Amino acid sequence: MWARLSACFNVVMGSSQNGNSITNNYDGLEFHQGKICFSQMWLQQSNMYTSDPSKVAPAGSVLLCVRAPVGTVNITDREICIGRGLASISPVCKMTSLFAYYWISTLQGDFIKKATGSTFIAITADTVKEQLVPIPPLAEQLKIVDIIECLYKQSNAILESL
Repeated sequence: MWARLSACFNVVMGSSQNGNSITNNYDGLEFHQGKICFSQMWLQQSNMYTSDPSKVAPAGSVLLCVRAPVGTVNITDREICIGRGLASISPVCKMTSLFAYYWISTLQGDFIKKATGSTFIAITADTVKEQLVPIPPLAEQLKIVDIIECLYKQSNAILESL
């Protein structure tokens, strides 16, 4: 079945934080503005914190860059506060975070085509929420994730042997 992203996910667009609430002294909720702490898949620790979080991404959310570079994704394993450069996409139906991560990562080209802006490109909340996504049964999602991860391991082993 195919559905709009907003039908199966809670989409939270980040917002500007009060500059006075941002600090690097571990006071408050960890804060991320963009992809600076992105790794290949899992969000790395930031040294920025906010004492007044306004937009929160729950643990297990897929984080999507909505400002240049549009479409880059990661997963957070902890609750964080997100700034204007990110959107939090959290499954509300039977969908695994890993399946959502792999699928949403394939949409980068689509998001870039839909981006607007002259100084830097960005996508809107509506662009994210209206994106079509497949919703296979949970058992099939798990099989797809297993196959993808197996293929990644095999390709990494080949690259390491070269």
